[in-house]
Amino acid sequence: MQTTLILAAIYNIVGGVTILFLFGLIAPLIRFDNSGPALFRMFVGGTAMLFGIAYVAVWRDCAQNRPLLVYGTALKYWAFAISLFGFITSTLSLEVLLLFGVGNLIFAVLFTRHLIRPRS
Repeated sequence: MQTTLILAAIYNIVGGVTILFLFGLIAPLIRFDNSGPALFRMFVGGTAMLFGIAYVAVWRDCAQNRPLLVYGTALKYWAFAISLFGFITSTLSLEVLLLFGVGNLIFAVLFTRHLIRPRS
């Protein structure tokens, strides 16, 4: 689980930095045509970075910070659901579905597996 938490932290922090500072460079590569209002992008990028930091906190002390993992897991399932909806309704590209949606789903499933395991 320790490796998963560090990878999730990196995924979120890199994603947040990308959304906040590199979006103009990345958007054409992933065929993301409408980035929405700057305030929305700042909120999304900041939230991604915040949860990346939260995963580091869970990595450092899982028992104390377990609720952060529960919230993060729910948010990752939500990220997959909204990206899948966007893909199905043709508003998001396959690249966004795979990088954002499926990436978050993988971490959500791994987190869920950890959360439902009996504690020793």
